[in-house]
Amino acid sequence: MSTGLLAATLRHLTRNLPKLMPALSTSCLREVPSNVTPTFRQLSASSSEFTSGLVPQRSMSTEAPKQTVTIQFIDRDGDSFIVDAEIGQNLMKVAHQHDIDLEGACEGTLSCCTCHLVVHPDWFDKLGSTPCEDEEDMLDMAYGLTDTSRLGCQVIVTPQLDGLVVRIPPYEPQYT
Repeated sequence: MSTGLLAATLRHLTRNLPKLMPALSTSCLREVPSNVTPTFRQLSASSSEFTSGLVPQRSMSTEAPKQTVTIQFIDRDGDSFIVDAEIGQNLMKVAHQHDIDLEGACEGTLSCCTCHLVVHPDWFDKLGSTPCEDEEDMLDMAYGLTDTSRLGCQVIVTPQLDGLVVRIPPYEPQYT
């Protein structure tokens, strides 16, 4: 639809909607199914989006229930937190969702090492992925690096990780 046609349609609706509102509110709304909530949006001539007035809002959800697995985080003090982790999330986001103290300064852009985790040796080979070169470069700057170290932002939760155990290494400044 061209911009000119859209603008003309919007002007037409803006002029005529007040005349249609009483008819809509008295005739149409009685026939709206119970699972539809009628709402009206006010139109203005300067608006870049518009609606015909009656907007059905259905409450049905087409999304499948979220699948989760159990992950155990061990914090710097040795306290254990067992949480439900949504399939497809990365471990850094899972930790943040459950208020576990794992930083993630770069917000998962693979430009820091503050979401460094140590994966329990029994689980490391089950991760299904190996660190890419960029992740290895970031891990080289991490304190407490081990053979099973990974960045939490790079480990994606899969059904195979149900029961995974990871430890947050103690923080020590690199430069004093």
